[in-house]
Amino acid sequence: MSSLFQYLLAPSARLTSYRAICSSCVQSADRQWLRRNASTAAKILDSEEPDWKNQDHTLKPLSRPIGVQHPPRPGENSGVDPRSWREKRDDFFNYDKHLVRREELTRKVSKPYFRDWNRTKYHRGKTFLSPPRLFRADKSLFFPNMVGATLASGSQPADTTSVLQDRVSIVSVYSGRWAELQAQTFGNDPQLAEYMSAEKGGPLQKVEINIEEDWMKAWIVRTFMGGIRKQRREEDWERYFLVTKGVTDQMREAMGVGNTKVGYVYLVDWMCRIRWAGSADAEATEKEGLIAGARRLVEAWRKEKEAKKVVNQEPVVEKIAARA
Repeated sequence: MSSLFQYLLAPSARLTSYRAICSSCVQSADRQWLRRNASTAAKILDSEEPDWKNQDHTLKPLSRPIGVQHPPRPGENSGVDPRSWREKRDDFFNYDKHLVRREELTRKVSKPYFRDWNRTKYHRGKTFLSPPRLFRADKSLFFPNMVGATLASGSQPADTTSVLQDRVSIVSVYSGRWAELQAQTFGNDPQLAEYMSAEKGGPLQKVEINIEEDWMKAWIVRTFMGGIRKQRREEDWERYFLVTKGVTDQMREAMGVGNTKVGYVYLVDWMCRIRWAGSADAEATEKEGLIAGARRLVEAWRKEKEAKKVVNQEPVVEKIAARA
């Protein structure tokens, strides 16, 4: 990355006083530089990243917890800039932040449009095998908050954290119909459906997150919202999210999303911690692992609720004993 960073600094080195240039000129210069040097920047990135074709594509089980470090909070990652006008102005004239922004833009421009589609030729885009057992609760990381419209809320934004809290959730994350069908290979298993039917009214639920950052695709999904509602029960409408912004590359990397064209499934506990994950088409052992993990989390959820009831009842018992 050092050679790329030096290359990014080259245009500013020819300017006598970069800070003296007005903000609009700075933005215009960055855009023009990217258009002129996109191919060169792409060559630099390709030379610094290992060749994908020469890598070992043998699938391995997920060996570490995935997710973000901090617990999610409603309102986070909404895609709305919370900075004040003064903060935006200060950041706009910050030379160091312009360099960081230029590096981000270079990576976006140099990323091949069909890269993720080309990578689906290996294992239909599957990037990892599901872990053989649940991640430990004390080591697990968190599922980030996302904001989007639901089938129940219409155009009003809703938070995923509010739906995931205090429940055991099987969360499907996808972008596009092909990825949705892959995620369904986990969630539409007959054994899982039978277990969820037996646990009706319990803590286990399914949540779908459809990420469509392209405005045209998002508009198409909104147009056919009525048809999507007919395919789902009314009580599940609030658990289907259409997210159009706020999902960053850092969030995707933390969640183990190595290919945006592939569907991913997460088993999330009542504290929004990711305890298990799967990608692309489900294998037989992965389906069994998802059901076994869901059973364990439901049992753990019930035990915790019972323990809280006992703790809450103890002061009442002590007061009755004192009166007696």
